[in-house]
Amino acid sequence: MSAYWPFIVIGIFTGGLYGLAAMGMVLTYKTVGVFNFAYGAIAMFCAFTYWQLHDQWGISAWVAMPILFLLVAPVIGVILEGLFRPLSGAAIEVVIVVSLGVLAALSAAAGLIWPQDEHLQAIFPISTFRFGSTLHVGYDQLGTLLISLSMAAVLWGLLRHTRFGTQTRAVVDNPDLSDMIGVHGDNVRRVAWILSSVFAALVGILISPSQGLDVNQLVLVVIYAFAPAVLGILFGLPAAYLGGLGLGIAVSLMSKWSNSGTVSNLEAALPYLLLFILLVVFANRLKAAGSGAVAQRLSALRSAETVQRLRWSVGSFRVERGLAVGLGGFVLALLVPLAFPGPNLDFLTQGFIYAVIALTLVVLTGWAGQISLAQFAFVGVGAFTAGHLAGAHGQHFLFAVVMGMLFAAPLGIIVGLVSLRLSGLYLALATLAFALVMDNVVFNRSDVSGGQTGITVARPHFFGMSFTGRAAMYELAVVVFALIAIVAYALRQGPVGRRLHIVRDSPLAASTLGVNLTVTKIVVFVVGAMVAALGGSLYGAWQQAITPQDFMWSASLALLLVVVLGGRSLISGAVIAGVVYVIPLLPQIPTKIKELIPLLVALGVIGLAQEPEGTVALARRQTRYVLGVLRPLPRRTPREREGVPTGKVVPGHVR
Repeated sequence: MSAYWPFIVIGIFTGGLYGLAAMGMVLTYKTVGVFNFAYGAIAMFCAFTYWQLHDQWGISAWVAMPILFLLVAPVIGVILEGLFRPLSGAAIEVVIVVSLGVLAALSAAAGLIWPQDEHLQAIFPISTFRFGSTLHVGYDQLGTLLISLSMAAVLWGLLRHTRFGTQTRAVVDNPDLSDMIGVHGDNVRRVAWILSSVFAALVGILISPSQGLDVNQLVLVVIYAFAPAVLGILFGLPAAYLGGLGLGIAVSLMSKWSNSGTVSNLEAALPYLLLFILLVVFANRLKAAGSGAVAQRLSALRSAETVQRLRWSVGSFRVERGLAVGLGGFVLALLVPLAFPGPNLDFLTQGFIYAVIALTLVVLTGWAGQISLAQFAFVGVGAFTAGHLAGAHGQHFLFAVVMGMLFAAPLGIIVGLVSLRLSGLYLALATLAFALVMDNVVFNRSDVSGGQTGITVARPHFFGMSFTGRAAMYELAVVVFALIAIVAYALRQGPVGRRLHIVRDSPLAASTLGVNLTVTKIVVFVVGAMVAALGGSLYGAWQQAITPQDFMWSASLALLLVVVLGGRSLISGAVIAGVVYVIPLLPQIPTKIKELIPLLVALGVIGLAQEPEGTVALARRQTRYVLGVLRPLPRRTPREREGVPTGKVVPGHVR
């Protein structure tokens, strides 16, 4: 046991931070109904702010910390409360997308404001003292543990033994009744957001000295706390803190055997594996709270209306003008090489390949209502399969594509089976955990991806045709996108499309209409995974050199955001996603504009999250407004010009 004792102690120090972060997330979820995906980004942003105040401007820690905890963090909390308040009762996927948009916005803003890979000084001395006969413990580690314990106790006492805690439970249990007895729900939720942001700021400045000031690393480390947060949702705040301690100990113990190889990969993926397992095991006990619960109740109330509205339309087939527009766009796209024969054609090729991948998310999220943060995991499967099987000259490319799609199918089945037990927030968490497990366990293997150096993928060569040329590869990407888009469009207009929309709008109504939810969800995930793998094969062939970094979970997050921006329920939304993807690649775009694009996308997603047609709907609305303003007024009759109301007779006035 003595051999494990040092790892247990180190795990307790680290686990205290995970527990503290988990309690902050549970607080907002229990009170407001928002699982804050941006919690790590808030911690990161506050850590950079403290570094700016203390390390760069030389402000004393006794002044910088009050500024951070009493001004910066509360302001962030108030902004978030104002952002999420109008979303009360909105669909759960809208709340999730806005939270992810906040994550992306804070990450992009931090990348623009501050340099990366800086080091934050610890707020405690870094000297050590002897603990036991062989273990040396740092004062910074001990201070971190004591702060996390004391703050966890303060939060638990605040919610259990104060008037604010009573008001919080009243707002959570029955918002309408709490308003009737004089409890102001908005004030309670605002305080909850402020407390959660303060906890995030504390986590940020405590964890940054050991992790470094890196945007992606800090966000990723705080995601470790998602598994303890699920425990807190199930069993209360103490369970969240104890779960964080247990996770820290487990990760530390695994480090004893994980110098390299599979065990090291499992150590890195352990928090995500535990998150995935917890979600699946406790699926029946996980219930939506706050605004999520309101959305579920509204969905249930709409079920009967949905049945009546949709029953008559089953079996009908409606042809829209969009088909003609799409065919015209396809013809124009094929003619593009005549107008842009140079390097710009390369960027357009990348845009169409990205649009193929985005189209899977349109069907999955926009039509079937199943949020996925793991699409690029399937893209990676297709790309690495093509790298291994396509051959040195791409002569086996079609075989590699088919095998990549077949390899992706069972992974799609796994996620599809999970979607039968989970939905909304918990499905998003499960797909995020799945993507992170793929990143750390599968794609990190050198025999799969070639490690950090990556592998090469040959350009396609089949049926006597070579696609090594710029125009040939472009036309292949256009044809593949067009074929998939036509099939998707036809399915959308027929019974399959209506079945998916019913599943999205109301699963209860879908069951009433005889839709097999099990088959529908599994099929849509499997097909989405296989088409994403097809897109991955093209992606790898175009890039020619691919590494695990190309398929990280952040790529799936970016894909979801650009699809929401373009219009998550429209095929044209996939095209817009491809355009947004291409813009930063164009050499004609100034560097400053390229750096701003991620922030602009995140802000656009936050603003358009409730609009399923994204920028398309916004353009239509603005066009109608402008046309309404420019429309000429009706001509006035002579009587109206004289001020005589129509239909009234004025004495002495001759008609």
